[in-house]
Amino acid sequence: MHKAVLVFMSLLMSSSVFAKTIPSSKIEIAPSSIDQVVRLVDKRESGHTKVNIIVEELGMSTDVSPRYTVYLGFASLGEMGNIYADFKIDDAVWEFKSATRIAAGIYEVQVVGFDENYEMREFTYTIDTTQMFIDERKARKKCGGDFCDQELNTTIEVKTSVK
Repeated sequence: MHKAVLVFMSLLMSSSVFAKTIPSSKIEIAPSSIDQVVRLVDKRESGHTKVNIIVEELGMSTDVSPRYTVYLGFASLGEMGNIYADFKIDDAVWEFKSATRIAAGIYEVQVVGFDENYEMREFTYTIDTTQMFIDERKARKKCGGDFCDQELNTTIEVKTSVK
């Protein structure tokens, strides 16, 4: 019993979880610096909705410099207007591992990077885009059938787990 408590306590101490709200922002990436694009959503119904993880390569680095920046990009394309939103998820990534869709509006990104003590750790970002989709629907409704091209001012919630 005592050993089980010690194992549980060490697991608690070896990983931590914290959350933050990330606002959308205007992001410009040089096409030549794009290393990967992972399409998480590609719906073509009455319009075209896309959610992507974009991995920007920062170039070769020293042992402690980040190699990649990871973004989430959203596009809702329609005949009567296009709505976009972009978010910087992490700009200090050493290695991009994966990106997957967990459920409607929920995505998971796994990377390797340095923690605040400059120790290399695995990070898992659970990204909740529920508010983004709510705000996109509100923006379309506000346009009322008129043309509706715009950068969406919205937020996403990102829960970070560290191993």
